[in-house]
Amino acid sequence: MRLPPNGSKPFNCLLLAAGAFMGSGITWIAFHLGGGSMNFGPADAASSESQSSARISALTERAGDSTSGDPAQALSKALAEVDPRARGESLRSAGAAAAKRDVAEALRQAYGLTSKQDQLDFYRGLYGVWGESDPEAALEFAKSNLAAGTLQSDVIGIAVNKWAADHPREAWVWAEQNLSGPIKERALADLMIGWTRRAPNVAADWLAGTGLTSQPLFNAVASTWAEQDPAGAAAWATTLEEGKAKLTAKVAIASEWASQNPAEAAAFFTPEITNGGNQNLAIAITDIWASNDPAETADWIRQLPAGDGRNEAAATLATVWAASDIRAAVAWSATLSDAAMRRQVITHIGTTWGAIEPDSALDWLATLPPADAAEGITGAFYSWAGTDPVGLREWVDSAAANGMSDLGRTSLGDVLSATDPSSSLDLALGMSTGPARNDALARYFRDWRKTDESSAFDWLQSTWATLPADSQTRLMKEADRNIIPR
Repeated sequence: MRLPPNGSKPFNCLLLAAGAFMGSGITWIAFHLGGGSMNFGPADAASSESQSSARISALTERAGDSTSGDPAQALSKALAEVDPRARGESLRSAGAAAAKRDVAEALRQAYGLTSKQDQLDFYRGLYGVWGESDPEAALEFAKSNLAAGTLQSDVIGIAVNKWAADHPREAWVWAEQNLSGPIKERALADLMIGWTRRAPNVAADWLAGTGLTSQPLFNAVASTWAEQDPAGAAAWATTLEEGKAKLTAKVAIASEWASQNPAEAAAFFTPEITNGGNQNLAIAITDIWASNDPAETADWIRQLPAGDGRNEAAATLATVWAASDIRAAVAWSATLSDAAMRRQVITHIGTTWGAIEPDSALDWLATLPPADAAEGITGAFYSWAGTDPVGLREWVDSAAANGMSDLGRTSLGDVLSATDPSSSLDLALGMSTGPARNDALARYFRDWRKTDESSAFDWLQSTWATLPADSQTRLMKEADRNIIPR
């Protein structure tokens, strides 16, 4: 993921929103699966619920009655594993083996596990089998017997995914009738993944025809189809109506395609990037490609026309390359002739390097023209504040009072203001100029009042006599300001 763009604080990361939630008011969805249509009446729903309840009742009555040595031995062997990855894989295998032999016994074994992670891994294997053999019973059990949280969400997603491979319409209606909120969103995305793996064209065309705009659903279909056939998925995405869903689908495809063959993905999407289209395509391709071959990625970026797409791709490459080979990233930055792209690259190298070797990053930035280095210096200080606040505090306390140390104090003060506002105010008092000091004092004091006004005024009273006169004047204005508590 690329770091924030010019002018922002490195820890105010841009979040790629999951997108608009699907409307909770959907009560029926007509769709075609192999030419068939879907109609569900109250009688069908009641019958389905009754049958599921009966299966669960029979299952839970049998729980504990069945015993088998093999599943127990598999579980014991899994629990003896020390390596976390091997343990997780073994527990999933043990859960699957137990469910194949006897679901009720498998549930009894799962219930007996004391570690939440062990239980989660075991249940994942169990539901991989149960969700395929009797998804409705598996889902009813999860909804009725498992507490809300990661475990319930995971196993419901697994069961719906398995169900959707052969009967997506039944799985969809169950989710619509029985789930809500984030767990529903997760289940529907897992459903579309299962359906797309079995019949990508049908699943994709159905989703496009529903009128839904849920970005998680389009991401699920696009990325899953791209695993099998990225060119086919990309061709489908071009037919979608303009909007966020289409952009989401294309970026998901570009990312998956780049993980398989970045040169092919770049060749397909370069015309759109060149024409000023979705710049996130350039970021997605670069993020994957740069991890494997940054030099080749740099060659591709160099061929893009000047503009936002190239600058964003270059910034992404700078971040990835700096994390893996800082010397090579710095050398590459020196070859860039485009001023806007070079500043983007320097900013992101400085920000990344600042989290690893802040002194070296600042020494390098000091050798560059001030216009190129300014935002990289800011980024380096914020990274230093976020990763090593103690080290940065030692640095600012020993540094000469000047503009550079002021940047260090500001970045550390901003990072600490939410958790340690008195330290932020103390940092502000050490600023080299009155305006910088007073601006920082006013900001930190104002923020503190929003969360704990009493403590903020206690600090003001206890330090009042030691404050410079101009700071007293500024803080009195802040004290008189009406503040809405957070």
